Amino acid sequence: MKGDRKVDTKALEARRSKAFSLRSHWNPLYQDAYDYVMPMRRPTGKGRKANQPDRLFDMTAPMSAMYFAGALQRDLFPAGQPTFSLEAGPLARLAVIEKDLATLNRRLEEMAKQIHPFFLAGDWDTAVHEMCIDLSMGTGAILPVKGTRDQPLMFACIPFDQLYILCDAFGRVRYVCWDQELSADQIVAAFPDGHFSDEFRKKANRNPSDNIVLHQEWWADADPRGGWHFCARLDNEGSVIEHERYRTQPVAVARYYRVPGEAYGRGVVLTALPTIKTVNKAQELALKSAAIAMLGIWGYRAGGTFNPDTVRMGPGQFWPMQSTGGMLGPDVQRLDPANGRLDVAKMLIGDLQQQIRDAMFDTRLPEYQGTPRSASEMAGRLQQRANIHIGAFGRLVHEIMPVVVPRAAEILMEWGFLSELRTVDNLLISASVRSPMAAALNADRIAAIANYHEMAIAIAGPERVRLYENQDKVMEKIADGLQIPKDMIPTEEQKQQVMQDIQNAQAQQLGAMFAAEAAKQAPGMIAREAEQEAA
Repeated sequence: MKGDRKVDTKALEARRSKAFSLRSHWNPLYQDAYDYVMPMRRPTGKGRKANQPDRLFDMTAPMSAMYFAGALQRDLFPAGQPTFSLEAGPLARLAVIEKDLATLNRRLEEMAKQIHPFFLAGDWDTAVHEMCIDLSMGTGAILPVKGTRDQPLMFACIPFDQLYILCDAFGRVRYVCWDQELSADQIVAAFPDGHFSDEFRKKANRNPSDNIVLHQEWWADADPRGGWHFCARLDNEGSVIEHERYRTQPVAVARYYRVPGEAYGRGVVLTALPTIKTVNKAQELALKSAAIAMLGIWGYRAGGTFNPDTVRMGPGQFWPMQSTGGMLGPDVQRLDPANGRLDVAKMLIGDLQQQIRDAMFDTRLPEYQGTPRSASEMAGRLQQRANIHIGAFGRLVHEIMPVVVPRAAEILMEWGFLSELRTVDNLLISASVRSPMAAALNADRIAAIANYHEMAIAIAGPERVRLYENQDKVMEKIADGLQIPKDMIPTEEQKQQVMQDIQNAQAQQLGAMFAAEAAKQAPGMIAREAEQEAA
């Protein structure tokens, strides 16, 4: 909803300056990583030119970074599939009786189904993939945006190089700033109802294509129940263009790995950066060695007829010389022995490239050589990837979907597509992620249930297994672990109807069997009756 525009811009600018100062120490490291992993990226500051790939001699890191982003999206938020479900949280499961809990879960599942189409039809997949690219550096941010009636919900990825954040004493994000350089006409189009100064309007009419720095800031209210604020303002201006208030957190800021005490995350690129720089330097030296081995290093006698500035090295060329041998030797002679050991450099580079792939979880299968990969090896690779991501998985799940889903629900409720808004706090209501990674992590729990069931049958016997397990709860746990939608599981009334149908079918089958047996015995019974009457 619209705010009252009573914003202390001086205090807000002080917070932005603090966030900018805390990040400025890391900018050289981030720029170094961009030079080696994402070359030709947009400049990250004022007066900076786009970095040229003149330091990049090996493509292992750029390719592995893009593979990491695609694999992370596929593991956490697979494209074209519902990525979350709403269910009762741990406190609700303790407070609500079992029958009402099933009803609550089905109601929450219906609410989630009302939200899913806006994720599948919008630009969610694109924004998530861009965020996963930034997560390779360590920090990514995704912003649900209120759109138009035709597209009520949109998603935007805030570029990491334009992002500044501040955390509270417990490491929670409480301030987010997005600095953009936009043209004046773009700013006016983005905020059609904004409050612009007369000076800016004159500038926009006179030079609409001039770039101006726009600060978009989100911060949590001092009151824990006060929600969040949004403010848009121009650089070097004290006026507020637009002020809004939200009930839910508007921006999801995810960190892949996070060191205690640091606001920003650390990604796989920063972990592998020393090896990335080493392999690029080794590749550069190997290329120089190969060039020397092919072209050589030449010496010539000064003051002779040979002039290296006028001759050309190439096939079919004639060089003027005074001597090609004799006591003093030729005018031109190759000095280096052409016997460089390129195989040693190739071995070293191969080992470093494999280290980079391991650090960036690039588990692509190598080219087919000899025996094909077995199914057990493929399953082992998937399980290994699940075990590797498990540390970051909990953080990413906690920092993305529990933030994005309530904000998306708030936007849809403002448009009238939802009738109610429930707070996803992971205590009363939780947002569980549906993804291959979650299914892989649930595999161990499902395997333990299956092993217990088999051991109960083996020890107690099939007739007494119900004394040691509740089949309804066992099937419920398995369905949750396999991420089966709630509407595919019958309710208690439907189960009773199914049991009634089974009993009716058994009764009909039993009656049909008696009728068939009676039909077989009918001729004999009639013959005996006839004999008795004749006697």
